[in-house]
Amino acid sequence: MHNQGSSASLIELALIIVLIAIIVLAILLIIGDDLRLWVVNTLQGFFPAR
Repeated sequence: MHNQGSSASLIELALIIVLIAIIVLAILLIIGDDLRLWVVNTLQGFFPAR
């Protein structure tokens, strides 16, 4: 049988994970295009087109 402390800590952990996911999504929406261009340019540096 679970006690109150265990279920409360699981709920807190889930809320923290959701908050982190929202923050990461917001950052990706803000710098998404710049990040995409950086990745493309970096990959082209490693694998240049012929």
